[in-house]
Amino acid sequence: MPLFRSRYGKDYFESFLFREKINSRRNQNRLQEILPYHNNGRLLEIGCGTGGFIDLAARHFDVECMDVSAYAINRLAERFGQRAHQGNIEEVTMPFERYNVIAAYNVLEHLRQPGIVLKKIYHSLTPGGILTGSFPNNFGLIGGLHTALTNLFDQTHVATYPPKRWRRLFADADFHPIRFYGEVMLGHNNSVNVHHAAWPYLSFNLMFVAVKARQRSSEQ
Repeated sequence: MPLFRSRYGKDYFESFLFREKINSRRNQNRLQEILPYHNNGRLLEIGCGTGGFIDLAARHFDVECMDVSAYAINRLAERFGQRAHQGNIEEVTMPFERYNVIAAYNVLEHLRQPGIVLKKIYHSLTPGGILTGSFPNNFGLIGGLHTALTNLFDQTHVATYPPKRWRRLFADADFHPIRFYGEVMLGHNNSVNVHHAAWPYLSFNLMFVAVKARQRSSEQ
């Protein structure tokens, strides 16, 4: 996917609009959603960019990170060494039951076969592990407009599905339970998470936490 790889160089990550802050309210919100499930162990962030969230998560977890951008990984290698991997999640081989947490913020909408990737991620989580992340909330007036605008400005968005379709994909990958909630953006580094039942009508992004059950339902 040469177009996908070439988009994310220095000009993208160092622009004012996309510069990440480690202690941003948005990163703190993301971490706070994880800690009730796991507050230590191994965490992998897919689509980590040049850091920010992964630096914050490293205060609690043994972290690894992955991105398609050579520029991003070269920057992160200065801090994380060989734990920073360049790769495309659609192409790499994932280790079996290695991670307690896998984070993928605004990644799945870029994938042509997200269902297959969800199954790959599922097998790389330990029993009781979680997949957390986000993608555009393609629902309602606010979410639908936000999704249309992001699709217009980023031609690599190929899987901006409505919430019901995403829920089916998570379930088909054997995740249970699956929790959806919303995110309202107040700038790139600031956001509010919305857990009220009205979140689908208010949110720019759909946030999720999907759990790998400790036992398959057929074994219970």
